[in-house]
Amino acid sequence: MLTSKAFSMDLNDLVSVGKNALLVGIAAVLTYIGENMANIDLDSASVLVVPIVVVMVNTIVSWIEDHTKSKKK
Repeated sequence: MLTSKAFSMDLNDLVSVGKNALLVGIAAVLTYIGENMANIDLDSASVLVVPIVVVMVNTIVSWIEDHTKSKKK
């Protein structure tokens, strides 16, 4: 949560911006991996590598998501 007045930043703001930048970077890496997974030629190992990468990507996405907020019905 941003806590500073207009046109100024405090430590909480910097931490929030840093976390957001980290999440954007992770999203970019995951997007790159997802887009280029079909172009990787590992011969018969592709059958093993692709599902492992997909599970890793899903695990990272679940780890990043905020599950503490209650969902409204």
